[in-house]
Amino acid sequence: MPYLIGIVGGSLAGLAAANALHRLGHSVRVYEKSPASLEARGSSLGYVDNRLWHFVRGVPMMRAGRIADRSQGAYFYGDLWRYLYEGLPPDTVRFGATVTDLGPSPRTQPMIEGEALDAVIIADGGFSSLRPLVNGSTRQPEYAGQMVFRAKLAREHFPDFSGEGGHEERDAFVMMLQVVQDSGRQWIMGGVGVGVPESEVVRPADGANRQDMTASQPLPDWFMPFVRRVFRRHASVVRWLELAQAHGKITPQPLFEFKADRVTNGRLIMIGDAAHMASPRTAAGA
Repeated sequence: MPYLIGIVGGSLAGLAAANALHRLGHSVRVYEKSPASLEARGSSLGYVDNRLWHFVRGVPMMRAGRIADRSQGAYFYGDLWRYLYEGLPPDTVRFGATVTDLGPSPRTQPMIEGEALDAVIIADGGFSSLRPLVNGSTRQPEYAGQMVFRAKLAREHFPDFSGEGGHEERDAFVMMLQVVQDSGRQWIMGGVGVGVPESEVVRPADGANRQDMTASQPLPDWFMPFVRRVFRRHASVVRWLELAQAHGKITPQPLFEFKADRVTNGRLIMIGDAAHMASPRTAAGA
């Protein structure tokens, strides 16, 4: 028997769930608060199991005109987002749809925009405003004591880059990855992890996702002098970050951790960062 299922949140977790449910024959509505698609947002995702994506979509994943493979470099968030988005029927994703409640009886008869649904999947990020409906509490993620300064630089600004991988010093770690977008454009992406006092952290508002978290956090004045001092033995790291500051971008992202006490309650299911938000040292996302 097919069901009508609502999914709150149209990032990777929400769209992956939508694809799986669609392939099982269910009708799906995805409600995404962003007014437009997310294919230009995000950054490097590391490497991906192409066979898993093939299983979810039913067709191979293409990138830069050929079947995607690890030799092309790491994956760009937006390419994977578009890949999942294109696996859904037209108009499945409703953009500009902010969902803050699920009707008067959400656990037994959830409703969104006046429409009764058989179930709702909550995938609206680590600072989910709907989590209390499942978890039974207003407990929110806790600051993990560390901030990742995410850097993005077009490869043409650093053509002789050859330092892919990670370095760890006493006060910080860095990871740099070559990323190829489906368009063929090449990037150097990654981040520097640094312990930062909570007093310097701008705590996200309810309903914020990872992109909202970086937008509200300014780059501190101490960061580049810190990089030059700590990574002075790694010239490629310093040069990459100096070029990113001049020609790309560096965005601070405070790391938070959360594990829900429960992830289902009646006809509500919670997935992704809403259920499990972790730092890179302990896992990530869905």
